[in-house]
Parts: sequence; structure tokens; C-alpha cells
Amino acid sequence: MDRKWLAAGLAGLTLAAQVRTASACGCFAPPSPATPVVQAGERILFAKNGDVVTAHIQIQYQGSATDFGWLVPLPSVPTLELGSDELFTVLGGRTNPQYTMTTTRQFCDGTSTSSTGSAGCGSFFAADSSNNASPSFDGGVASDAGVINNPALVVQSSIGPYDYAVLKADDKQEMLDWLDANHYYVPDATGLAVAPYIHPGGYFLALKLRAGEAAGDIVPVVLHYKSDLPMIPITLTQVGATENMGVLVWLLGEARAIPRNYHHVELDEIPIWNSPLDYPKVAIRAVREAPERHAFLTEYAGTSTVMRNQLDYPGRFGNLQTLAGLTDPRDYLEYLRGNGYTFNGALFAVLHDYLPEPESLVSKGISEAQFYTNFYLYESQVSWGDVDAGAGLHFDSLALTAEIDARIIGPLRAAAKLFDEHNYLTRMFTALSPADMNLDPVFSENPDLPNVVSQHTATLTIPCRGDAWLRTENGREEQWISSLPPNLSLPAAIRIENLREEGPPVVLTDNEPTIVKALGIVDHGSMTGKESDPTSNDGGSGGCDCNIHHGIPPAQVGTLLLVGLAIHFARRRRRRQ
Repeated sequence: MDRKWLAAGLAGLTLAAQVRTASACGCFAPPSPATPVVQAGERILFAKNGDVVTAHIQIQYQGSATDFGWLVPLPSVPTLELGSDELFTVLGGRTNPQYTMTTTRQFCDGTSTSSTGSAGCGSFFAADSSNNASPSFDGGVASDAGVINNPALVVQSSIGPYDYAVLKADDKQEMLDWLDANHYYVPDATGLAVAPYIHPGGYFLALKLRAGEAAGDIVPVVLHYKSDLPMIPITLTQVGATENMGVLVWLLGEARAIPRNYHHVELDEIPIWNSPLDYPKVAIRAVREAPERHAFLTEYAGTSTVMRNQLDYPGRFGNLQTLAGLTDPRDYLEYLRGNGYTFNGALFAVLHDYLPEPESLVSKGISEAQFYTNFYLYESQVSWGDVDAGAGLHFDSLALTAEIDARIIGPLRAAAKLFDEHNYLTRMFTALSPADMNLDPVFSENPDLPNVVSQHTATLTIPCRGDAWLRTENGREEQWISSLPPNLSLPAAIRIENLREEGPPVVLTDNEPTIVKALGIVDHGSMTGKESDPTSNDGGSGGCDCNIHHGIPPAQVGTLLLVGLAIHFARRRRRRQ
């Protein structure tokens, strides 16, 4: 049986992007910004109230339910709640960097036109069962040897689709013995990986799916625990991580969050404007330019109101008493659709237990998403008296509503409350390879630092005569030749710095002079065609036709198509020797 190792809840994956192929059409067909997609193996939202840290952690996994397991070191005994994938979907969308380019075309009669294109660079996440990073649990029943009089065990319980245990980290061997006695698969490298977290007063949380649950039932976990500061136990992740594994973290607080023991980088946006699909490469290269490759970049820092009325807006979810009283499955599903319920994997997992898709439809290749989304097409084939899942099964709207309240509505409302309690939100990204995972990032705040906007702008000006030029929001300019950006070798980071808990950044490396020198002096060309040969239709080196009269539509701005990222995981088979 294949086993997976999922350390500290981090699923490793490789970031990749396809490179844009630029081409000119007619005079100028400059590309508008496309959507550069960042793949990452970890998404966490931290919030801190006093000495209690709340961590929403998205667990990424595909594969056999019996092969799923999760292990995370903690500084104190945690309490657990269920989370929501929708939180991360919405939070990502609301804080994604957005790049908007305005293209201004100057005609030879002195007039000009402008067009604006906008696109976002999101951070989306996917996982594969072939390269996860936490000790795998076999899904079996714990043996008495692991439960009775075992000094490592602190708490053993269940929540939602999970069974879990909290183990003392006082003694490595006692903890490993408990895992062994309870049929937990322990890879050979486990002892070395957990060693930094073994100390008196430390704990480990072990999680597995309950018997009968499927991998599709996996939902984010919310941990509450006492700690001085939020921290990601990245060292444990190196057991199963891949090269350049992405980590995306949001932090709620009263001021801008900082990586307390990691460096910080500011991106050079010129390479992004030159090739928007290279955003992942630029971001990774920027953090890897820092010493020891330990750095985060801040993609958003500002008000948390960007999440207001996004998860629990007025009127969402309708009236639960009304919902529970709908005993007809079709009416029930239509009520969900009409009252803001998201038809996603989390909802399907709950519906599966109360409105199971008949095997006759499964055998035809009808997915659960198709079945629940278009129930009216299939309801004539459903007989709740002899559904394959069990004879005599009937639709229990009361129990289903209670389950939806516990596993869908409750987690979303709890997450929404966090954004009301904290007025500042920070989003940071990094990418780490296994060799770099030797320092756990810790996060704090600095009220003296400025906000970081997620909306970025630039203007591409196409003169009547001469080459176009790009001007970014920070005033940097770059000459574009024959509608194409130059092929410059520029640093990915403008600055590499250290952020403290007060005061301005401490700059370690300033690449601005190097970047300015590489860009050189920009020729702004001519706004009119007076300097050109009146007998020629060629307006200059830009290749534009100077016999363009006002009122004739200019060439349309070319749009760079969105290209998805390929994610590949290498399957690792680990056996205990």
C-alpha cells in the first residue's frame, strides 16, 4: 500500500508557468496583462487574540482515504474546529495582485486614444496524492496498547470527518511508539524530521479520516492554541517537499505583519509587465535572491474590510427552519441554490450521506457535481427506498440541515467574524526547497510600515513616430522595440531587506541603481508626424501608418491568453525499515 508523508500540513508542489510567445500584428499589438497563476503547497490564515493563535489551515490531499494522515507540532494543547475551503477561495480572490495596463496610442494628427486592460495574478492551490508530507494513518481502530496508560497521549477525540489525537512531544520515542502501536505508518526519516520539535511542553496533533469517510470529505482545520507568535513548522515539511514549494500566508492583526526571522523582498515589476505569465518565476526568483533563500514578499497589506460581507453577507443561507422543513429533495436543493450555498466539494460531501447518487448514475459516469447541480434531470431515476447505499434509505432533511449548519455555515460564519475582530490583513508569499527548510518562519507586526496595494498600474504609450515606452506606477520607464519589450536581464527583487517590529526596513541589498542603468534613457518619440517624410506612409521606427485619420478605429490591442500552470508531483514510496 502506498503511504504518504504530509508534514505540518504542507503539501509540496512545483511552481511552473508557460512562457508567453509574443508576436507583432500590424503596427503595435502590445499584450495586455494576463493572469499569472501562482501555485503553492500551503495556505494558512493566522489571527491572534492575546496569547491565543487561531490558524485556519487548508489540507490538500487526493488519494485513498486510508492513506491520509496529518501531523503538526504545536507549542500547547490545541482545540479543533472545522474550517472551510471557501474561505481560502474568497480570500485569495480578494487579495490577488491585479495588474492593469493602459495603452495610449498617439496619432499623427495630434489626437490619441486609450484602452485599459485588467487581469489578476492569483495564487491558486492544488494537491496530488503522490507527494504529500505527513505521516499516514491507516484508518484502523486504535489498539489498546496505544490508548491505555500511554504517557504520550493527551487527547483522543473526533470532529467532523476526522479522528485526532494530541501527543506529548517530551520524548520522541514515546510518541513514535504510540504511532506504531496504533498502526500509524512512520517513514524512516520521521525521527530526524521531528527532532527539532521534541522538548518538554511541546505537542503534536495527529489527524486521520474516520472509518467510512472518503478523501473528498477532507476540509480545512481550525486550530486554537496558546503561543507568543504565529509560526509555520516548515522544518518538518522537508521530508516530503518538492523544489520551490510555495507557501501563502495571510495574517490578521492590528498592523502590517512581518516575517520576524526571514528576510523581505520587494518585487521588480518591470519583468512582470514584460511577461505577465512569468509572475511565478519572478516571485520565486526574488525570494531566492535573499540570503539562505529565506524571504517573503508582501502581496497585500491593508484593511481587512476587503473581506466584509464576502462569507456571511446579509440573507445568505436563508432560514434553517424553512430548509429543514423541505422534505422533497428537489425543493431542498433549489433552496440551497437560491440562498447562496456554494455547490462545491464540501457541500457535496455532506449531501452524499443523505442524498447519495444512485449507482446506476455513477456507472454512467455522472459525477456528484452533475447530479446535485442538475438534480431535476435525474430525480426520476432516484428511488429513496432502494438506493444502492442501503435498503430503506430515506431523505432526512432535518439531519441534513443540522449537518450543513455544522460543516458549512458554522465554519464560514466563524471565519467571517475574524475579519470583523481584526482591522488589518497582510498576505505574504514565499517558495522554499527542501534544502532551505531549516528555519521555521515566525510572524509579528510593525505599525510603522506602509500599506501594500494589490492593484498595480502601468501605461504603454505608442507614439505616432518612434518606439513605444512603458511607464510603471513608481515612475520607471522602459523602451519597447517594435511592439515587444526588451530582453533585459534584471534582478527580480528591487530590494532585499529586514523588517523589524518598529521603524523602517533595514535595506541589505538595493538593486534600484542596477535596474535604472539597465533600462537606460527612454526615447519618447514624437506625438505628431511632422518630422516624418510627407511622401512616406511610414511614421518612423515604430512602423505606424501616419496617414491614419481621426475617426478610423486604431488597431486593437492584442490580449495575451491565460495559461494555466502544470502541477506535477513525484510519487514517493516510503517503507519502514
